[in-house]
Amino acid sequence: MLQTPPYEKFAYAYDQMMRNVNYIRWGDYIELLFKKYSCEPQTILDVACGTGALTLLLASRGYQMSGLDRANGMLQVAREKTAEQQLQIDFHQGDMLNFQLDRQFDTVLCTYDSINYASDEDELMSTFKSVSHHLAPDGLFIFDVTTERNIVEHFHNKTFSENHQDYSYIWKNNYLTHSKLCRTFLTFFIREGDLFRRYEEVHHQRIYEVSTVHELLKATGYKMLSAYDMYTINRWNRFSDRINFTAQLA
Repeated sequence: MLQTPPYEKFAYAYDQMMRNVNYIRWGDYIELLFKKYSCEPQTILDVACGTGALTLLLASRGYQMSGLDRANGMLQVAREKTAEQQLQIDFHQGDMLNFQLDRQFDTVLCTYDSINYASDEDELMSTFKSVSHHLAPDGLFIFDVTTERNIVEHFHNKTFSENHQDYSYIWKNNYLTHSKLCRTFLTFFIREGDLFRRYEEVHHQRIYEVSTVHELLKATGYKMLSAYDMYTINRWNRFSDRINFTAQLA
């Protein structure tokens, strides 16, 4: 058994495991926010882009896309898909906490709970600061967070598993209410020749209240434009499973 960093071996099966995610709907929603805030971005940075599903979708719609992710395994898959689709996307290896690309973008995205990987408020502030250095004046910062309701209702003490020809996985989740921390234990069995090798990853996601996100955005130089129930332009509520934020540098 090998312990690997989060998302390194996950990359092997990620697209298959996430096949039910409606990235077209996600892309449409982002473009709805562009219209609402009269934003016509040319350049977009997708932070924590993973295997690039949303990055490639937006590139196919004509945006000049760049992607950033900490996991080289995810980026390798993203680059392969980009070449297959004959798109032009710059991918960079880096941590959302402290990345430096020496350029600015009209919009910065950080989607699908990636912000929840900031383990505490200091890390969340570091992420916001890193993004601010790469956001053009009047640019939009669009990101989402998963909610405590979503974790408790759909993941806490639940196990998911699948068996495929080249890999199998077991996905266990546990939520610690006192620390607002969700721990995910992933075990993969990946075919290597005639045998399967076992790999394990541990993921930690922190739940953040809207008030906390608002305060930290303000503390790092942003004005929060909205906190919407995901895929809508309605204010978030206690039944929201995911909350989408849009912010701009003040």
